[in-house]
This record gives sequence, C-alpha cells and structure tokens, in this order.
Amino acid sequence: MLSPRARALLGRPALWVALVYACGIALRALYTYRVQFATGQIYSDMELYVGLARRMAAHHPLIAPDVTHPLGYPALLAFLLSGGGSLTRAIDLQFVVSCLVPGAIGLLGAAAYGRRTGLLAVVFANLYFPFIEYGSVFLSEIHFIFCLALAFSCFFVARRTPRRRTMIAALLAGGVLLSVAASLKSVALPAAFMFFVVDGLALLLARPWPAGGRPLLARLRPWAIRGVLVAAAAAPLLGLLARVCTTANDGKFCVTGNKMASDFLLGHYGRIADIEWRSAGHDLFRFGSPGALLRHYDAHALVTFSMTDSAANYAEGWRWIARHPGEAIVLSLDHVYDTFAGPTMWPTLNGDAWPFGHLSQYLFFVFLLLPTVLACARVLQRGPRAALASQTALALAPIVALAVTVALATGEVRYRIPFDIFFMIISCAYVTGDLARADLGDGTSPSGTGAAPRRS
Repeated sequence: MLSPRARALLGRPALWVALVYACGIALRALYTYRVQFATGQIYSDMELYVGLARRMAAHHPLIAPDVTHPLGYPALLAFLLSGGGSLTRAIDLQFVVSCLVPGAIGLLGAAAYGRRTGLLAVVFANLYFPFIEYGSVFLSEIHFIFCLALAFSCFFVARRTPRRRTMIAALLAGGVLLSVAASLKSVALPAAFMFFVVDGLALLLARPWPAGGRPLLARLRPWAIRGVLVAAAAAPLLGLLARVCTTANDGKFCVTGNKMASDFLLGHYGRIADIEWRSAGHDLFRFGSPGALLRHYDAHALVTFSMTDSAANYAEGWRWIARHPGEAIVLSLDHVYDTFAGPTMWPTLNGDAWPFGHLSQYLFFVFLLLPTVLACARVLQRGPRAALASQTALALAPIVALAVTVALATGEVRYRIPFDIFFMIISCAYVTGDLARADLGDGTSPSGTGAAPRRS
C-alpha cells in the first residue's frame, strides 16, 4: 500500500505532465534523428533557406530574390554555419526548440486562462504531431511557434497583472519576441495588430464605468500605452530588417520580405497550379501552392515580369480580379478553407509520414476546432459586448488575422499550424473549466494562479 506522501505525490497533475513531457522529448529525438533527418529533406522552401544561409555565411551581398522570405531563419542558419559549422548544429537547435515549444504553449495557456489550462496545453502540444514534424525540417515554423507563444503570453500577462513594473516588463519582452517572430514569418505582425484591435474595441464598446463613466480617451489610455510599449520594443529589430530588406530590394521599401504581391497574384489568377515569373535581367521563378496541388489544378501561368516586382504583381492581380470578381471571392474562400480544413500539410504530404499528417488533421477537427466552436458558443451566450471583452476573443484575434491574410494571398494547412496554439488554449480552457472562470463571470479567479481580475 502506498504511503500518504506517495499518494499525494501521484495526485499532483504536474508530475504526470512532466512524465508526458519526457515521453514527448523521446518521441522528438526518435523522429528527428532516426525517422526524418533534416539533411535528407532539402528541397523547395528548405533549399531556399539553406542556400541563402550559405550565401549569407559567405558574406555574399543580398539581392531582391533573397528577400522573398523573412531573413530571420536564414540568418540563424548562417550563424550556425559560420566558423566551419554544419547543418547538424541547426538540427540540434531545432530539436531543443521543439522540446521547449510545449512549455511555451503552456505558459500561453496559463497567462490567458489559468494553471490547469496551461498544464493540459503542455500535454496536448507535447504529443501534437505537426509540432514534432516541423521541428525536424529546415523551415522556420518551429522557431516561429516558440516566439509567437511567448510573445502572446507576455501580452496576456500585461493585461492581467495589477503590477505596473510587471506590465511594462511583459510588454517590452512581448515586443522584442514579436519582432523576432516577424523576422521568421510576416504574419506575426497582423496577428498582433488584430489582438490590439480587439483589445481596443472591447474598451470602446464597454458599458459606462461606475461614477458616470470615464471619458473615452481615459478609457483608451492604458490600451494606447500597451501598444506604444510593444511597438517601441519591436522597432529596433524591425527597423534593421527594413533597412536590409529595402537595400536588397533595389531601394523599394519592405520590412519582412517582398513576396506578398506575388502571393496575392498566385492566389487570385484563376485555378492554376503555379506561376512562372520570367523577366529579362531577373532570376526565373516558378512557384505553386500545396492547396492548388491538393485541388488537382493543372494549369500553368506565365507572366513577363519579375516575381519581386510588387507593383506589377499587384497590378496584374487586380486586373484579373476586375475581370473575374465572383471567381476571386470564391478563390479567397478556398484559401481560407484550405488553411483550416485542407487534407494535410506540406511537406508531410511528400514523405513516408503522410498518414500522420492526415491523422493530425482529424485530431485538429475533433480536439481543437470543435471545442473552440463550443467555447465560442458559450461565450456568445452572454451577448456580443461581453464576448468581445473576453479572453477568448483575444485568443481568437490572431486566428482571424490569419484567415484574412490567407484570403488575400494563398492558403494551406502549413500556414495554420503555428496558430493551432490559440485553438489549443481555448480548447483546454473549455475542457478544464478555466474558460467559465475567465469569461463567463462566475466570480472566481483563474485556476491556481491567484491572478487579479483583468485590467483594462
């Protein structure tokens, strides 16, 4: 028979979470170093990243085709390759970051809803195959997930803490982490923008406060301060990225890359498999979308300007939309559908692990999407004002930003994977009951945090 002390120890959720975490580390090690070693998967975007990193490590000057993607990940690879380093360093680092991701998502869940949500989120994220997969290939996703989770953890902490110093420190840290995330994937910036939009709208639509209410500017002052602190902390790295990107892009301003216009054209040029950009004096590019591949589009488009010519890409895209407005709307809806409900993710669909890619989509529908829908329905029962002021509305804001972004460009499941962290925390909060405490007004603080009521 177990002693009371042993029973008490076994009854602690943190112990079982730690055991699952250890199993997740073992799974990651097995998958990364035995099943899918990253050096055997260098093609397409992976080849672009590795090739650019090698040129950067050799101190070659950057040109416009080098800044089609954000420079954060190739710069990291270049640093690891410098001094006679090899890609093995990058694999080891990605393995470490992949092991840290569940903890970062746990912090996000705890910051947004409470301790029990955080613990359950750690368990789910630890065993979630897409996070294991993207930790084993030369893509920026796993680093982006880590930074995105930590940045938004800071944003949630800043809104909830009653301590001014903690709030300022959280906002400054969140701004720095946001800029790092944006250096990996541009969509970090619209995600943060939408978060602060929802935050501000909640204040604008709030009912009058006690003692006759406060003037509008007084209500928005804390929100404005939060935004200014985040922007100030993000500015140094974003400014550096803008200088490097603009210089490489022949003096045409860009911050995280010059590919937005070509993505816009690729997503709004009919039912095509890919586009070939062919222009005298410029590199030849051909790009398609995994969404188009999975829809079995087989038409190939050719344009006679450069992929990096943003003005020409936008102009051609808008000309096509003007001629086919109805089809353009349907294509935008297709991109959103492909992002959230596509059959599988790239590059998993090309390898032997494709069954796990399909299975992870089914798990997403059952364990993430469905509970999130049910959670939103519960929050909406209190009315639109209360729903907009909820933690759940803030957690949904980055997902909304993603949907808008892919509607304007192209869509695939890979784009959604980093944002599954927000589905996770909402679903876990719904299951643990933290959502009821945080958003449904039962008068208690989030579980096990001892947190004060949310500050506006």
